[in-house]
Amino acid sequence: MNNDRAFLPPAGWLDREQPEDSVPVGWPFLIGVTVVAAALRLFRLGYQSLWVDEIMTWKMVRPDAVLVFWEQITDAIQGPLYLAAIWPLLRIADNEVMIRLPAALAGILAVPLLGIAVGQLLGRRCGYLAALLLAINPFHIWYSQEARGYAFVILLTIALALVWLDMVRRGPRWSMALLFALLTACGVWSNISFLFFWAALGLTLLVAARPREARGWGLWSLAFAGGLLIAAPWLARASGIWAVDRIVPGAAMGVALRGDSTASIIDIPYTVFGFFFGKSLGPTLPELHQQDKLAVLLDHLVLLSVCALAMGPPLLAGILRLPRRRLYLLLWIVVPLVAATVLAVRNIKPYNTRYVATALPWLVMLVAHGIISLPRRLAASVSLVLIGLTIWSVVNYHFVARYHKADLRAAAAWIEESNVAGEPIFVPVVTGVFGYYYGGSGRLIDTFNQPVVRNAAAARDLVAGALVGVDDCWVILSRSWFVDPGDRLPAALDEAGRVTLETRKTGVRIYRWQRDTDQREEEFSSHEG
Repeated sequence: MNNDRAFLPPAGWLDREQPEDSVPVGWPFLIGVTVVAAALRLFRLGYQSLWVDEIMTWKMVRPDAVLVFWEQITDAIQGPLYLAAIWPLLRIADNEVMIRLPAALAGILAVPLLGIAVGQLLGRRCGYLAALLLAINPFHIWYSQEARGYAFVILLTIALALVWLDMVRRGPRWSMALLFALLTACGVWSNISFLFFWAALGLTLLVAARPREARGWGLWSLAFAGGLLIAAPWLARASGIWAVDRIVPGAAMGVALRGDSTASIIDIPYTVFGFFFGKSLGPTLPELHQQDKLAVLLDHLVLLSVCALAMGPPLLAGILRLPRRRLYLLLWIVVPLVAATVLAVRNIKPYNTRYVATALPWLVMLVAHGIISLPRRLAASVSLVLIGLTIWSVVNYHFVARYHKADLRAAAAWIEESNVAGEPIFVPVVTGVFGYYYGGSGRLIDTFNQPVVRNAAAARDLVAGALVGVDDCWVILSRSWFVDPGDRLPAALDEAGRVTLETRKTGVRIYRWQRDTDQREEEFSSHEG
């Protein structure tokens, strides 16, 4: 008898009654893997500088704002649930740990919850391995240490799947329908991309688990529509910033929101790579935003090939070995990927791996299922390489500077010591982050709402417009790909005066700029005229 069959869910799992031979995932293991998850997510939680997205979160609930709690939360279009979680914490202490702590706790809780969910779907051994893989997953660790709602999205995705499974197995009940609706609303309040998974569950219900009674349809309708109804006020406000009319075939799509990066043929392959190895293995973020993507790929071809060999066989085996009655699980991955891709292609929302974070738990599940389906020696070899690469990425995330978030905290401290005269500071893109850390007297000059620099003339125009009336200033360049993907601003600054690279911090360049004497006289004359 094949021992592996003991770990597969019984054939009657869709019946209303719980199968007698169903063996839950053991609590000792779940507790142990949760401790590992906690260690990796709480370690150095406040070590790295905040960055642009996190500052957007902080600004909405900053302690010095005159708005009260409800006004601050309801005014948000980027995840009010996370804002509600950090609002009281920032009143205790306004620092990186407090602003990231709810994400870390959500990331920790997601690990045992995934073990339970996968245990119900594909057996106890698969649940063990899935929980372990998520515990050490660098993508999940990254967003468990980022002050945004994506860790909440992943946690609520798993929780909603468990409620869905209970309603399918035992039949819908009022209590579970209301819980489903509440979890849906919380997911939408975490990030609007949660709707991708909500849609996937609805489609799964229609194709694989249709209710047998009229009462069941009514309760399922309450479950699915109730969540949208609860979240409707915020959902209408958030969706208003999207040009949703572009979804109609033939509609004008306008200028690409983020140029060539709005949608790309490498989006899906990079998503799979990113889900398992994060942003701290292979190409760095600046490299990924270089215009010559092929050169970046060739520079890291060997490592990327090893990653593909480690990830490909178990993922393929996990798909091919899915029991027929579990094929619907593929919808939980495919629907979010397709939805995000369509939005990007139609120029409604640029594609980003984090927008399909609801697919992460189920891809991890497939790989875990694939590993236990492979021959023992091959499974051991693949597991060793996959886990080794994963741990390497986690080490890079915590200790290798080039993979860290841009260190605007160190840059601000350096400028405070150097800019004793209080000269202006030109800070494109990262003005908010720099301003959070900067305590000096220099006026900050940003480039808010400036068009992306596409050529040298545009760079000169940007410099000329930003530095009107300025003869001496400091220049902070970081995450330049958002405004200046060709890195043309240093040359434009040099044309307008004398520019000197003073120092570098992680992901940051600090320049000193002085206008040429002739140009000072020319600008003075133009003002006099």
